Amino acid sequence: MSSRPNLLALLMGASTLLGLGQTLWRSPQDGDTVLMGRPLLLRWDTAGEISASVWYSLDTGRTWLPLLTDERTGSFLWNVPLLDTVRLLLRLRVESGASPIPVRERRQAHQAALRSVRFSPDGHFLVTTAEEGIVKLWNVNTLEATDVLVLGTRSNVLARAAFVRDSNRVLIAFDSLLLLYERPTGQRWLFGNGVHRSFIRDLAVDPRGLYAATAADDSLVCLWDLSTLQPLRCWSEAGVSSWYSVAFSPDGTLLAYAGNDGVVYVRAWQQLAQPPQRFRQHGDSSGNRVVWSVCFGTEEALLISGGVDRTVRFWDIRAVKEHARGSHRAHVRSVRALPWGRRAVSGSLDSTVRQWTPSGTPLGAPLFHGGQVLSVDYSPDGRLIASVGRDSAIRLWESGVERSAEDTIAVVLQYPVRLRLPSLAGMPGEKALVPVLHEDYAWIPPLRSDSFACQLLLRLPTWLVEYGGTSPGSWDTLVVDTWLRAADTLVRLPVRFLHGVPTGALLELLAVRWRGTNAFRAETQAGSVLVRPHCPGTESMSPGSPLRLVLEEKSPGMLSVELLADEDGTYTLELFDSLGRLLARRSLHLRNGQHVLSFPWEAAPGLFWLVVRSPSRVVVAPVWSSR
Repeated sequence: MSSRPNLLALLMGASTLLGLGQTLWRSPQDGDTVLMGRPLLLRWDTAGEISASVWYSLDTGRTWLPLLTDERTGSFLWNVPLLDTVRLLLRLRVESGASPIPVRERRQAHQAALRSVRFSPDGHFLVTTAEEGIVKLWNVNTLEATDVLVLGTRSNVLARAAFVRDSNRVLIAFDSLLLLYERPTGQRWLFGNGVHRSFIRDLAVDPRGLYAATAADDSLVCLWDLSTLQPLRCWSEAGVSSWYSVAFSPDGTLLAYAGNDGVVYVRAWQQLAQPPQRFRQHGDSSGNRVVWSVCFGTEEALLISGGVDRTVRFWDIRAVKEHARGSHRAHVRSVRALPWGRRAVSGSLDSTVRQWTPSGTPLGAPLFHGGQVLSVDYSPDGRLIASVGRDSAIRLWESGVERSAEDTIAVVLQYPVRLRLPSLAGMPGEKALVPVLHEDYAWIPPLRSDSFACQLLLRLPTWLVEYGGTSPGSWDTLVVDTWLRAADTLVRLPVRFLHGVPTGALLELLAVRWRGTNAFRAETQAGSVLVRPHCPGTESMSPGSPLRLVLEEKSPGMLSVELLADEDGTYTLELFDSLGRLLARRSLHLRNGQHVLSFPWEAAPGLFWLVVRSPSRVVVAPVWSSR
């Protein structure tokens, strides 16, 4: 075992919460006790449209195992496994959707359809390209143009633009050429003549700003050194005539590219001699297999693609297979991953922008851009989404990241030990053993080699059973010191049956006190004891007339007892409640014959017992009070 049960302590309950500043968990709470092998209802705050994920950790947060991933729910019933630990961390992550109304927009940002939009690394600027041959840089806070570059007049001459490492340089695809623009000085460097033979449809810059990649209509993917503005290498893949998208991984080691064959290719670009991984495949019923956009996620070895088949697909790079997908109602033209965290955004020709979790769960309702969407992007802090398209407008949306949150709580794991008392039955004077039984010990690891001191508190009905010479009374709490071991019995208590009233009662375990450990939680089950008299209503028989009783409540607080005595001597009358507690007693000397006695009582509604003890026998009669 990783920790010994006798060294346990309740974890210091300090919840870690990111984003909301409030506790997300409703149950359990920080520091609560959780029982292994028992169902546990996990509940959390579900205000608004959220997607929830839950993990647990057995090693103080070094590794996390998933319980629930990206589900639109506010609860989860977990059957806690039998874990070789006594401490558990539970982590809850809730993701909120975007606001349905844009926070800023610029209508007629260009005079033609906008083909691409990208945020600068510092989040202060946007760059857009349009089919009119113009590139514009925008202030994000005002959506006012700060730079305008007129590069052509023909339609469809511009495909993409991206910032190079900071906000001062922009790389632009211009026909089959590339243009590097430096904002502070206004300098421009045009390069790439003769490398591509057709339009460059997409470009990407590696995270360090040292290299670029281009995807073109001439079936070539090219790598560029941005320090020399020279191509490093160009290549093609069999069966692909046009490339539509290219992207670097967040660490800059992998390159993904996709074209018109429905396959997404991934390779380590510094090891081009190695064959690429192939993720297949997009395609619609008409045979069109264009993959419009690809990008890498920042978690879980994630690759995302959008295509002509209206789907957003999430790929596991390690397993080289698809593990989730979402869908639009038209071509998915653009996909981007959150720079950090677990979400992606897509833009479609159905005029909507949608966010997704890596498991394909949509986050919130679709955002309606107002025209066919051709490009989307996240701001570096993830708070904003930019969308552009055929309506020539730029729109900025709140992504909902700031309303997402994470909450981690610590709970104590305990081994549930079921303790039960049996049911006993016997004749007055008989002796018996009361075993205290315990179950579940077979799977509890510490009981395989250890034993643990405990103290049992039992409640015995001492008018029915006698333990260790205990005198008859009402109830007796018995304290027994014993040991919990890998066996089915903690202790056996010797008792002797007595003739009491009533003749049956519960045997109860009131509490279990563990000594030196918090590893166990007792679940108790009561037993019962029943004494069978030798003959109903008597302990012995003697000659003479029967001892008869007639009971009647003739006035409030007074019980009338009509008694036919069959012998001279001392008679004792005792009144008990249904739990066997003595309420009243009266002794008197009677002669053989009929007697009418008055017996005071203050009775609540319920069942009572009158016991009459003559010199030779005992008679028990029930008394009902309806007051």
